[in-house]
Amino acid sequence: MTEISIPFDPKNFTGGPITNEFMPLAVGNTWFYKISDGTIDTVRVTDQTIAIDGVQCTVVSDVVQQVNKNGVATKVTETTNDYFAQDKAGNVWYFGEDTKAFEAGGATTEGTWRAGEIPEGGATVAKPGVIMLADPRKGDSYFEEQAPPVAVDRAAVTSLNASADVPFGTFNKDCLQTSNTSATPGDVESKFYAPGIGSVLELDADGTRQELVSFTNSGASLVQAMASFAGQSSLDTTANPHKQEHANLADILASPHNGHST
Repeated sequence: MTEISIPFDPKNFTGGPITNEFMPLAVGNTWFYKISDGTIDTVRVTDQTIAIDGVQCTVVSDVVQQVNKNGVATKVTETTNDYFAQDKAGNVWYFGEDTKAFEAGGATTEGTWRAGEIPEGGATVAKPGVIMLADPRKGDSYFEEQAPPVAVDRAAVTSLNASADVPFGTFNKDCLQTSNTSATPGDVESKFYAPGIGSVLELDADGTRQELVSFTNSGASLVQAMASFAGQSSLDTTANPHKQEHANLADILASPHNGHST
């Protein structure tokens, strides 16, 4: 493994759009995932920004909901605001998260941290981590989160031509794959990113599977890769870029491969 350590300097950030091909965080971009534990996850790039550790960051909303037997989204189980920024070289950095989980005993904010601040229970100031390299290469290893004891996560690039088969489409040897570990023993994930789309699949060590069902491109000037889907592109470039509807969630979750929009 090659340890990648990029010095953090707020002057290396312009506050501009996040255009990394494996993490295109244009305002309005929305990803809809189904998770094998019976929940769904909606990730949306908001038009909000926040200054953290001297850097203007993009706010990304992440909402997890339960789904009943009829495929209807019911109560929200977790909400998170994640904070990202891209440096001049094209690396995407992670500056923390404000998370709230709703449990039987009440809501908890466990896991919340911000760069430049001391996390709850910590003794040192949290540092921003790199969530996606500008030029990832097999064997690269780097810190994604540096906020002990709340979050100490690492990623390692394991493949540049991995395949993934999810409801959104089939990606044949064109995905970036990473192995992700944390300070929690046994907490290991494999993540798959498609160029022009972002995260399409996450596999946890416990067997939990998070799959991309649909992706809405806000219409920003991003070049999107074309993935194989039933012999055609898995991206429908004629679709309205501002419209994404899920009239029947049960059909979406039950279908092995289903429609999508860009």
